[in-house]
Amino acid sequence: MGNRSWLYLEHRTAADDEEAASTEFGAANNNFPVLWQILLADGAAGAAIDHQRVFGDAGTRNLASDAHAALGRVRRMQAFVGQHPMLHTLPQVALQFEALALHLAALIDEAPEGTRACLSADLDELSWMDGDAQQDGFIERSRNECNARWARVQRCIDSGNHPGFDAELGIKRFADWEGWAWQFGLGGVSHPYFNGYEPPRDERFEDFMANEGDGDEQDGEAGEDRDWDNHLGGPLWRFEANGLWGVRFSQDGERRTVAEPAWDDIRTSGASDARLLWVSRGEHTGLLLAHTDAPRVLLEPQLDEAWDFEDDIATVLVGDHIGLLRPDGSWLMAPSVDEIWSFAGGMARARVGERQGYVDAQGRWAVAPQFDEAEDFAPCGLAPAHTDAGWGLVRTDGAWAVPPGFDTLEWHHDWDAFEATRGGKAGLIDAQGRVAVEPVYEVLELLEEYPVEMLQAADAAPGQSAPVARPKRFAVQREPGRCGLIDARGQVLVPFDYGLFESLEPLTGEERAHAMVQRDLVRVASKGGRTAKNAPWLRGIYDIGAGRELVPCRHRTVQPLTWGTQDIGWLVADPLPRAEKTDKTAKGQLAVGVLRADGSVLHPQAYPWIASPVSVSEGWYAVLVRSELRKRWSAGEPVKAARNDRDVYVWLHADGREQGHAAHMAARHAAGDLRAAYELACHLRDGEGVPADAAQALQWMARAAGVHAPGDAPASASPGGLPEAMRELALMLRTDAAGRGADLAGARAWLVHAVAHGGADDAETRAQLGYMLFEGLGGERDPEAGVRHYEVAAEHDNPMALFNLGLALRAGEQVAPDLARAAGYFRRSDEAGDHDGTLQLGVTLCRQAVQAGEKDGDEAADAAQVKVKVLYAEAAYAFQKLAEDDDSRLQGWGCYELGMLRFHGHGAPPDAVEAAEAAEAAEAERWLLAGAALGDCEQNLESQRACVEDLAQVLYGDRESPLFDAHKAAEWAQRLQALPEAAPGD
Repeated sequence: MGNRSWLYLEHRTAADDEEAASTEFGAANNNFPVLWQILLADGAAGAAIDHQRVFGDAGTRNLASDAHAALGRVRRMQAFVGQHPMLHTLPQVALQFEALALHLAALIDEAPEGTRACLSADLDELSWMDGDAQQDGFIERSRNECNARWARVQRCIDSGNHPGFDAELGIKRFADWEGWAWQFGLGGVSHPYFNGYEPPRDERFEDFMANEGDGDEQDGEAGEDRDWDNHLGGPLWRFEANGLWGVRFSQDGERRTVAEPAWDDIRTSGASDARLLWVSRGEHTGLLLAHTDAPRVLLEPQLDEAWDFEDDIATVLVGDHIGLLRPDGSWLMAPSVDEIWSFAGGMARARVGERQGYVDAQGRWAVAPQFDEAEDFAPCGLAPAHTDAGWGLVRTDGAWAVPPGFDTLEWHHDWDAFEATRGGKAGLIDAQGRVAVEPVYEVLELLEEYPVEMLQAADAAPGQSAPVARPKRFAVQREPGRCGLIDARGQVLVPFDYGLFESLEPLTGEERAHAMVQRDLVRVASKGGRTAKNAPWLRGIYDIGAGRELVPCRHRTVQPLTWGTQDIGWLVADPLPRAEKTDKTAKGQLAVGVLRADGSVLHPQAYPWIASPVSVSEGWYAVLVRSELRKRWSAGEPVKAARNDRDVYVWLHADGREQGHAAHMAARHAAGDLRAAYELACHLRDGEGVPADAAQALQWMARAAGVHAPGDAPASASPGGLPEAMRELALMLRTDAAGRGADLAGARAWLVHAVAHGGADDAETRAQLGYMLFEGLGGERDPEAGVRHYEVAAEHDNPMALFNLGLALRAGEQVAPDLARAAGYFRRSDEAGDHDGTLQLGVTLCRQAVQAGEKDGDEAADAAQVKVKVLYAEAAYAFQKLAEDDDSRLQGWGCYELGMLRFHGHGAPPDAVEAAEAAEAAEAERWLLAGAALGDCEQNLESQRACVEDLAQVLYGDRESPLFDAHKAAEWAQRLQALPEAAPGD
């Protein structure tokens, strides 16, 4: 089911109208769609719409925005999408934006006079994922997220940045409907036109709406039968004729009238028999049984007001009195009371004048009206009632179980008891009406504990257990800052030395199997004497059975651990002290350690993580760590950890020993674990967890590949050698990673061996071998074989193979030249995030456009021209993606290529009106100036030179240019001379 959220269109009469009429506009699951963020920009916290909060209101308000302003934002996006250079790949997106704008506008137009249309999002369940559901902070952060998102989208629209626009909307590929439907959010709009599970519609919104109203002749049902506002349940629908309403049966193509149109209104009654309907004539309501064969009026309209049936009893108003109605239209209780509440425990509270009593299920007074106030009966058969003497508990026969004398009495289902207060102090009355805890405490709260398993009898067989409910325990405050723990009888279990009590996380079944003794433990917390409001809680462990503290209150995080035959241990964590942080330690990094059952130190708090590189301050991650540690230590194996004081890995044993990473991995390799050698080689190569050592990395990689030394021939490798180690060893040999000199022949031989010994399906191995064969590295050149290996790797979207296949197909080297296929490979390379592929995609598309423009005879001139424009538009999109990316090393070339493309009048969207020559030149100038201004760093030097040269010689220096300017040409020529020369090989 996930964490759901809803977006509504509201018609408000005031800024925080709690009674505003709302219509569902959209729904989402486990995410906050980008569309919603844009619609809710410039919004603020608003009244909660909680009727879909099935698990109760977590305290969050809605996030609301002005609907008219939101419509304006949608229309801005609609116009920008209409000019998108990639629109030809999924033209239905333009129709979806048009439909979105029309749908929202129609809902806004339905606003009654004097109201204001607002969009309001119920993000309550989504806030649970944030961990801040009880605070306004979540809504404020969501508001800031929406504002920031729209600001970025707006900047992209203002600057004509279509690639940036797509990225901000969460669209990786324009033609990907799934991205538009779910990441952006069009598929979650609550209107039948939008359906993210189906391909996007090709019809316009107006045409779809017109078709919806025409009815469906195939199944014989009119359009009204699809209007769920008129559905009465099952096969019954209401229909209108001449201003009056009737009931129609419609099912499996059969349609007939059940009740003729004779009523001013018809609505469902909530009765268990869905055929029972409220019918109105004038100002009065009656009851109709819409039996499909013999409909009849059970009660002629005579009720001034009627509320839906609950448990087949309806509350109705006749004149000034309220009564109870049965489903057959007869009176359970004739109208005779001034107010009545729902039945609870077989009794309903009722008021006559100023006095309240209780009516039973037969409609008789079980307890005559005699109380000033009263509450519903609790499941235990007692109800709070009030007299001049205060609140007491009354039985179903009206006798007092607890005489009046309390200020308040409130039943708590989870307590199975009443909270009783007197004089500002809290106590407890149990379900039998006994005062179990006198009202002497400032605060009394149930300690919410996870179910535990305890032995039912002392002679139970080992390992046999059954769930037994632990008695309720309550955290009580005797005075501010002094809390203790009591049971439901008031007995003190933990002394008043703490400020907070917490239940321990439940042990999993595997953990319980290792916890030989079931202890009664509770987590306690204090602030260590600190009085600052934001002082953190420091936690410890108290053993209730032993009546003593096991772990002192010194830790932010305390989690239970089990392993081996241990009773129980403790995973503890605290923020790393500021004085111990180094440049390599992250802000807020933890100091994690392990304690024995008695609280003594097994492993000191010297590690940011143990067993898994996650934060144990997060509950779910702590479960993963506990599970991994239990599994490893129970099997006699150590667990990996990192040190806080130095950037290395270590291994922690259950007996308290710490072992170095290299020593541990070497021992595993000596025991026959080649993967340990591979992991150590990678860590030595990358400096991860150990100091970087290229020579040692090469040595260990050779061992992982199945040989003793890097120079050994692949043929001598053991059968268990790892194919990925062979691939990495080949790469290290080819690139001379260890400074011993490149061994191209050895590298090639290892790649061939890897493919033949388990690495045939590894895309990276195939791509590397393809490269060496195609380029003739380490042996004779074999482009044909190289292409075959590239093609295998490309099936797995390997970026290197995709890029090199694109180059081969474009150049026609060993394969027939095919610009369309080349562009396809570059397009996939671009989608994989390869900027080189993005640049070459644009270059290849331009060549395709030139080639398409030269064709005649095979294609009509107009069709060829359209294809040329489409190709240039996509090329411009690719170049702009680079030109707008400040983190790309190819940004300068993106600026250059885009500038020259626009200078020659190419790159506008396919359906755009041709721009004037001067406008195209100005656009070219914009991009060339941007590329020339990127700076003199080495990666930009060549692209900068190209931009400066064309500014000097083409844009400003060519007399045919619309921007010809001899003075500027001379100025840019001087700048060209001043640029440093590129390094050899650049």
